[in-house]
Amino acid sequence: MRLNIIGAGQFSIIHKLSDTVVRKVPADKSYFYSARAVEIEGRVYGHLGRNKRIARCINWGDDFVDLRYERKGDLETYLKNTRLTDHAKYRIARQAIKAVAFIHKKDVIHSDLSARQFLMDKKYNIRLSDFGGSSLQGSEAIVMENASHFLPRDEDSSNSVQSDLFALGSTIYEILLGKKPYEGAEEDDIQRYFSQGVFPTLEEIRNWQWENVIRKCWKCEYDCASDILKDTLSPSCFMRVFARI
Repeated sequence: MRLNIIGAGQFSIIHKLSDTVVRKVPADKSYFYSARAVEIEGRVYGHLGRNKRIARCINWGDDFVDLRYERKGDLETYLKNTRLTDHAKYRIARQAIKAVAFIHKKDVIHSDLSARQFLMDKKYNIRLSDFGGSSLQGSEAIVMENASHFLPRDEDSSNSVQSDLFALGSTIYEILLGKKPYEGAEEDDIQRYFSQGVFPTLEEIRNWQWENVIRKCWKCEYDCASDILKDTLSPSCFMRVFARI
């Protein structure tokens, strides 16, 4: 089976079982967090059930999770290799927001949101995945975001709706610009910038309403992802808006 490895993360390895199914297993069964992450992921998929914005889980057990194989891969890679229209980017960004709104309503905190955690399905719609480090109904998350998506806070603080929404802002930034916030900078520098309230420029984004959405995520001005959706309902959120005051 190991000859069919198609991916590996901190806690798990992904094997391709067939043209339509992949299996996620612990990277090291003797390491507590590897086994724990796969167990949590299965429980989260079972709790969330079927939703068109969530990766399709076929089966799970204590030490494996079987998922539908999405040939187009993860969103981060797709964005780097594909030239998208602004309208397509806005559509994908709204799908990301809807995914987060859904899991939060189900009392799940993803805890590591970024473009790489979304899969692109055959119809060019995205599905949120990789719940191995997530918090389920108040359980302790076992991961944190990378610096470019990390809400400045004490490392002992629990992951929260607000930390997910901050990371969602950085994910929307990735979707619209094809790069991470402060991409190429040292992680310590990024953490310092965010802690000081110094955010990346948003002038490259050609729609002021989407600029505002990202900025409000970073400034923790949203209470929930559903409120972010409301800010993207305007027709101008689907058009280029060049005018600036």
